[in-house]
Amino acid sequence: MIEMYLLEQLAAFAQYGTLTGAAEALHISQPALTRSMKKLENDLGITLFERNNKKIHLNETGKLAAALAQSQLEQNKEMVSRLIAFDRSLHSIGIASCAPKPMADLMPILQDHFGGMTIFSELVYGEKLINGLKNGMYHLAVFCELLEDKEVLCQRYITEHLYVSLPKNHRLAERESVRFGDLAGEKFLLYQHIGFWKSVCEKYMKDTSFIIQPDRDSFMELVQNTDYPAFSSDTILASEYTPEDRIYIPINEEKASYTYYVACLNKDKHKYSSFFSAVRSTVIK
Repeated sequence: MIEMYLLEQLAAFAQYGTLTGAAEALHISQPALTRSMKKLENDLGITLFERNNKKIHLNETGKLAAALAQSQLEQNKEMVSRLIAFDRSLHSIGIASCAPKPMADLMPILQDHFGGMTIFSELVYGEKLINGLKNGMYHLAVFCELLEDKEVLCQRYITEHLYVSLPKNHRLAERESVRFGDLAGEKFLLYQHIGFWKSVCEKYMKDTSFIIQPDRDSFMELVQNTDYPAFSSDTILASEYTPEDRIYIPINEEKASYTYYVACLNKDKHKYSSFFSAVRSTVIK
């Protein structure tokens, strides 16, 4: 049986093309990599390299071996991921959300229904979110669009609308609503961990410069003590403290409003049926 580290090193050599490049990427010495490649040839009983002028290249057999090694490594990685996901499913529940507010609202419901299990959460969106749900890394997910996917059960949740937070002396302070273009040229405070909303702001406000804050407390302190515009939403305004010296104006754009959908795989719908019932009752209220 071929040892896994030999396959990793062969795949690295194929990727980087030289012993030096592969050794640097693997954080090992070049002589150690040379010995490993010789050992691999001896274990297989075949020649994988052409050696001339102190340089080595993969021969045709070596190229096939490297491709098969890469495939084996990927299968091994997939096996490990599936085992970890399965073990997690026995002892924990993972929820991932494209935005922070729905996840914060759903966590207490999860704790009510699955309080005996470990509950972990992550803020992700895009392909990572759907792939994580399908490969079992996450058991529940919150999307900002309805998925047309037969494998996935979606429950409509809440709609969130983006607002802009402005000091009362701002040039737009008396407006009933604003558009993304009205904010061009502004310097904007932007909290980093807002999920897909960050990409929305960056996409539709290309002429706006953002002062990104990774820490929530620092972000809120700047909002309270500077004249920079910032973002909020109707759901945040309804549930959190807002500084009195600021006003909040809705952004009148189609892409400033999204409906969230809570999802699980169809094969797991019975396991989470009570949770989805609670979500539906929350929406009705």
